Formats: sequence, structure tokens, C-alpha cells
Amino acid sequence: MAGPIKTAWSKMTPLLLFSCFCLLTGDVLFGYDTSSFGGILANPGFLRQFAPYHEKTKTHAFDSTHTSLISSLPFIGKFLGCLLAGPAIEKFGHRPVFQGLSVVSVVGIITGHRHGYAQFLVGRIIVYISVGLVEVDVTTYQAEIVPGPVRGLVVVSLQLFLNAGNIVATGVNKAFSKSTTNVGWQTVTGIQFLFPILIVAFTFFIPDSPRWLLSKDRDDEALAALCRLRSKEDVEAGHCQAELGAIKEALQEQVHKAPWTDLFRGANLRRTLLVVVYYFFQQTTGQAFISTYQTTFYKTNGFAAQAFTYPVINSCLTFLAVLPGMYLVDVFGRRPALLISFFFQAFWIFMLAGLGGKSNRTSSENNTIVASFMLFAFFYNMSGASVPYLLGSEIPNSALREKTQSLGTSWNVVWAFVTNFVIPYIIADIHFGVGWVFGGISVLALVFTFFFLPETKGRALEEIDAIFEVPFNPFRKTAVPFTDAERRIGAYEGEQDEKPSVTDQGTESKQEYAQL
Repeated sequence: MAGPIKTAWSKMTPLLLFSCFCLLTGDVLFGYDTSSFGGILANPGFLRQFAPYHEKTKTHAFDSTHTSLISSLPFIGKFLGCLLAGPAIEKFGHRPVFQGLSVVSVVGIITGHRHGYAQFLVGRIIVYISVGLVEVDVTTYQAEIVPGPVRGLVVVSLQLFLNAGNIVATGVNKAFSKSTTNVGWQTVTGIQFLFPILIVAFTFFIPDSPRWLLSKDRDDEALAALCRLRSKEDVEAGHCQAELGAIKEALQEQVHKAPWTDLFRGANLRRTLLVVVYYFFQQTTGQAFISTYQTTFYKTNGFAAQAFTYPVINSCLTFLAVLPGMYLVDVFGRRPALLISFFFQAFWIFMLAGLGGKSNRTSSENNTIVASFMLFAFFYNMSGASVPYLLGSEIPNSALREKTQSLGTSWNVVWAFVTNFVIPYIIADIHFGVGWVFGGISVLALVFTFFFLPETKGRALEEIDAIFEVPFNPFRKTAVPFTDAERRIGAYEGEQDEKPSVTDQGTESKQEYAQL
């Protein structure tokens, strides 16, 4: 083997960077749709067209039932998209699925621009099918092509792009917040056409996942794809062929895709449960409260004058929050990032609930409530919102990656539906007391993370398989039986730790201590 193996960052070639980030345009679509709809619910032109007129108040307004239905039913589409994404990717590959979801998105947007309430609702359901496909497709594709030491940064960046969509949406919402005609809300939703068009264009330039090609016994194409993603020096040194050989050796019987029932067998059961639990926490610690209902919440709790301004500020803060999260997951690890996030989520939303429950609040207390809301959103977006996607893409083994992510995101959608449906009733009933509910679940997530989540930062996907072959103990380091092939993959991906060099591994022990 000629030449030294380079670090992970030096392996981030222009095409690899482009392949990792260009398709996050789909997450911009998700962020834009979620946030824009929150503003549309309070848009005068939208309410004038779809909401019933109330003689007593002389205004058009939805009741809690209609608000819940129009907010929660689209998640049926997302559920279908998530559930279908895994089998579709396994059969056709990531690139065709990207192209297919773009077509679905366009159909949904066109349907939603019809003038009936039912057509608008159906259009949102169709758009959400594409959103479900995006969540599984982007994360599994990224996880399979990026080196382990920077996988966290790359996959977690989806939250950055999602929040970028939020920022654009809140700005557009504010621009049309006083529009009393159809033009306003139709312009807000029509901007979504841009995203699927970009996705289709980008897919012509990116390669298929080498690991997916291996699962189809297309070894020559897998090597060609890996050579496109790696640097010219790695190709000429023979590193790509050696890395692909080590991946096949490490996977052995797991090269090909496994049936759904394998999700619940042996060590896979533990991995499946972790993915499912963290997708549950992602939704039930307050996501819908800060994304969909913030404008409505401000309007109904004494902040009507700033109801469209505060979401813009909040979107900018949550966009910035992702940056320290991207740093934390690869430098300090998945566990510390989540522990910090869940702790401060609980702290700030408990603060909001406590102050909000006071009958006569001072102006400083009102300002603290707004600050608590925004800081809660900041720490949620720092890690709690994005790390579940990372865990869902790296914890499963190669034979079950797409199916596990599909199951996890589908379960996530179930709870998104539940929270979006019940929050209007909770807010109407207990107002700020909703903070006690979300804060309590954040505390539960904090405890669960400490006791059950092993650390996977910096490891090649095949090394993570070995981590889950041993029990996890949060109070001590655990011996992990990494094989020579697994260690070689880590070295080829640029891991820089105390492991023996690639050339020495044949004579070294296969036991290595790692902080799980």
C-alpha cells in the first residue's frame, strides 16, 4: 500500500461534500413547509378563504378541532413516506428515490393550490409523503458515504438546513402577514416548487452509495463509486479497493439486506429500540410547540403585537444553535450532546411553565417567558432535534439500516401526529402548563440517555456493529472486540486514535478498550 492514510477531513473531497450536502435541499423543504404552515394558520387571507366567519367576533377563525385536523392529518402522508422509504431505497437505491420524492412533492404542491379546504389538506398530505422519504433517504445516504469521524457533523447538519427553511418561511410569512387575499398564502406555499426541482438536478451529479451497491453484488460499480468520492491520491494508492474489501470482510453475512423480522432478533433488538425511543423523544419534548404553534401561542397569550416578529428571531437563534451541536457530536460525542440538550430543555421550559402560571406578571417576567421559550428552542435544536436522525442512520447494521430508519421515523410521525393533534387542546386548557408536560419528558430523556446510550462517535459503521455485541455500562469502560477488518475500515476513513497502524494489525490483539 503506497502512501500514508489521511485524516477524515482531508478525505472530504469536493464531490463528497457536494454529495453530502446538496440533497439537504429536501430538509429545507421540510423546514419551510412546517414553519410556513404555522404562519399560514394566522394569515388573514388564508383564514378568510378557509375558516368559518364568527358573527360575535367579526372574524374568520378555526376552532381547536379544525386546527388539529389540518395540522395533524398531513402526518398520515409522512408516515407512508417514512414506511415506504426503506424498502424503496433497498430495491432501487438512494438516487431514484430522491427523484421520485421530487415528483410527489410537486404533485402535492399543485393539489394544495386548489381553492377548497379539502384540496389544500390533501395537498399537504401528499407533500408530507415526500418529506417522509427525504428523512430516511438523506440520512442513510450520508451515513454510508461519509467517513466516521465527521459523520456526526454531516448528518446533524440536516437540522441546519431544516432551520434555514424555517428562517425563509418566517420571513415570507411576515411579508404576507397582513395580506387579505389568496395571493399571500399561495405565494408562501408556491415557493416550495423550487426545492424538488433542485433535488432532481442534483441527483444527476452524485454517485450511488458504495455500500448499497455491495448489497446488490455490484462490486465493480461500488469500487467506481467509492473512487469518485475519494481523493485522487487514495485511488492511486489502492486505498479504495482495500477499503471496499475490508467492508465486505467485516460485513460477511450482513452484506445483503435482511427481512423486517431481523429488527427484533439478537443484538438488533437493542439497536432498534434505541432508534425508536430517541425518535419518540424528538417529538414529545416540545418540537411541535416551537415549530407549528409558536405564532398561535404568542397571539393567544398576550404577545399578539410580536406574534410574527418573535418567530423570525426564534428561527435565527435555532439556526445558530445547530452549529455548536455539529461540533459537539464529533468532538465530545453523541451522549454529551444529548445530555446537555435535554438538561437545558427541561430547565427552560420549566421556567416558562412556572412564570406563565402567575396571574399578574411584570414586564420583566413576560420578557423572561419569551426568552425561556427561545432558549428552550435553542437547546432543542442544538442536539435533541437532530441527533436522533444520526443515531437512526448509524446504529443499525448494514443489512437493516434502511428498515430501522424507516421504522424509527414512522414511529416518530405517529407521535408528531399525536402531539400536533393534542397541543391545541392542551394550550386552550392549561396554557403555559404545557411546559410541565414537555419538561417532564425531557428529564426522562436525560435519564435514559445516561443509562442506555453507548457512545459511537468517530467509528466506522462496521465498528459500531462490534460496540453493540457487548453490554453497556455507563460507569466503566468496556472491552469491545473490534476485528482487524473493522479496524482497517476505521483507518481508511481517517480515524486518529490509539489503535495500532493498519500494517501492524495482523499481530495485535483484537481486543480494544473504548469509552462506550
